[in-house]
Amino acid sequence: MAAAAKPAKRAGEAKAGGRAPLGFWGLGVVTGAVLGIALPTGLLLAIGLLPAAVALAVDRSAGRGTARTVLALNLAGLLPSIRALWLEGHDLITLAAILGRLEALPLAYSAAIIGFLLPQVLAWAVLAVLEARAYRTVQALEQRRAALRETWGVEVERPRS
Repeated sequence: MAAAAKPAKRAGEAKAGGRAPLGFWGLGVVTGAVLGIALPTGLLLAIGLLPAAVALAVDRSAGRGTARTVLALNLAGLLPSIRALWLEGHDLITLAAILGRLEALPLAYSAAIIGFLLPQVLAWAVLAVLEARAYRTVQALEQRRAALRETWGVEVERPRS
């Protein structure tokens, strides 16, 4: 009797015995190093990138396109705050002052919202463009058929038996 084939493991999947993959541990080490060396920047990133973390947790699509877009635009919206933190003094007091500004987190979070909506809207826009192109192609073919009918007569339209 042949043994049943085991399903192939996907990249990043936990190994047997419940051990976490190496990437998870690497992320923990890097996060610990960043928080140990640059605590204000690490805290700002942790607070500012919450929408990206939620998007990464929720997005189960194959390429995680929405999560990637949210992460990229969320980080772009957070860059002015990171720049201000680095230029005004890299300490917790400056971090508290930056987080207290009215534009700091809403800019990062609104950029994340745009990152969420962008793939949704672009899908509809691409669909509309493709529909318009198909409609123009149908119209051109209809005109071509009318010209052929005029040249060759109606007999050309009949299907062969």
